[in-house]
Amino acid sequence: MKPLLILISILFGFLSIQAQYDYPYDNGNHYYDNAPRLIIQKSRIMGWYVSDINGNRISDYYEQIRPYRQGRAAALDKIMGWCFISLDGKRCTDYYLLVDDFHEGYALVKDKIMGYCFINRDGHRLCDYYEEAYPFHRGVALVKDKIMGWYLLNTAGKRISDYHDSPRDFQPTRPPHRPW
Repeated sequence: MKPLLILISILFGFLSIQAQYDYPYDNGNHYYDNAPRLIIQKSRIMGWYVSDINGNRISDYYEQIRPYRQGRAAALDKIMGWCFISLDGKRCTDYYLLVDDFHEGYALVKDKIMGYCFINRDGHRLCDYYEEAYPFHRGVALVKDKIMGWYLLNTAGKRISDYHDSPRDFQPTRPPHRPW
């Protein structure tokens, strides 16, 4: 009888645990030092949601919510797909098939029909759709046009390199330099 009671208490303990993550903002995010403290929690039945520090729910329920980065968090709706939610818990973009976090003010998203594109924090597209793409790093993103091939794109949406057949064709202009 005693092992049965121990097993029941352990099982009940696992069922009563509520997942909770405290994300005031991304540690590397210098844009939102005065961001409100938010908690990403999981309800036992409904799914993940965002609440303020007092425990008041401020967002809808989602299947999954990533940590906030540059004032936006990626959230997965069970039916519609991925979207971004703002610091006040409201959906601020359309729904997408795949999303990456924000890097340098833009997020790489994959539309359900057209392909990859970059959106800003308000959900507006930076430029055209691409067959393949990588997120921005140091102001440059690697993208593949459906016809011409791979090239580099800056944060203004302009092509800044020649076309190449493969992403491996891009070599640094000079050997890596270590300042020490």
